[in-house]
Amino acid sequence: MSIQAMNNILEQINIQANEIKGASQAGRINEQPKTTNFNDILFQSISNISDLQVSAKSQAQQYMVGAPGVGLDDVMVSLQKSSVALNLGVQVRNKLVNAYQEIMNMSV
Repeated sequence: MSIQAMNNILEQINIQANEIKGASQAGRINEQPKTTNFNDILFQSISNISDLQVSAKSQAQQYMVGAPGVGLDDVMVSLQKSSVALNLGVQVRNKLVNAYQEIMNMSV
């Protein structure tokens, strides 16, 4: 794995740690509660999956044309990340469909 990829992962970890730290301090009186709706979260997740796939495809194309600094290991990691993200998205969709069907089958 290249140093740049490791730095990107470290940066993502730091961002998540800061988000968690911010969430623990969200109970302060002066701060307004941040509201996010389900639609925004779902759209952002789908956008992230799409971005991973586009990035992996671009990196694979760069490797095929022989661009410097693009290694096979980086390409394979990117392709696997996009594959795992897509599988996760499919599983979340399946759970949402099942939950919807259960709600629709409830008697009122």
